[in-house]
Amino acid sequence: MYSASPLPLHEIASSSKAFGRVQDGATMSGKSPGKSSAKREAMTYRAFFAARWSRFVRENFDSPEHAAMTFGVDGSTARKWWDGSHSPSGFVVGLAYQNFPAEAATTLQAQE
Repeated sequence: MYSASPLPLHEIASSSKAFGRVQDGATMSGKSPGKSSAKREAMTYRAFFAARWSRFVRENFDSPEHAAMTFGVDGSTARKWWDGSHSPSGFVVGLAYQNFPAEAATTLQAQE
C-alpha cells in the first residue's frame, strides 16, 4: 500500500519535472492523455450515485427535512438529494453507513 507520509520540501523541489518533456517518443502537452475520459467517467458515476443516494433517502426517511435533520445539512441540500440532482459529501455517506449499516449496504453498494 502507498504510504501517505509527506515528502520533505527539498525532495519535492528536486523531483518535480517540467511540462513539455518527451515521454515514450511523444511530447507531453501538460494534460494527462486520459484526463477528459476519466473526468467523463467520474461525472457519469456521480450522476449514477446521486440516483442511488436519492433512492436511499426516499426509502429511509419521511421527507427531505427528516433527512436534513438526521445528517445535519440544509433543507435545500436534502431536497436536492431527494430529487436526485446532487450526491452527498463523503462524511454524509460515512454517517449513513455508521447509523444505517444494513440499509446503506443494501442501497448504496454496487451490485456485483
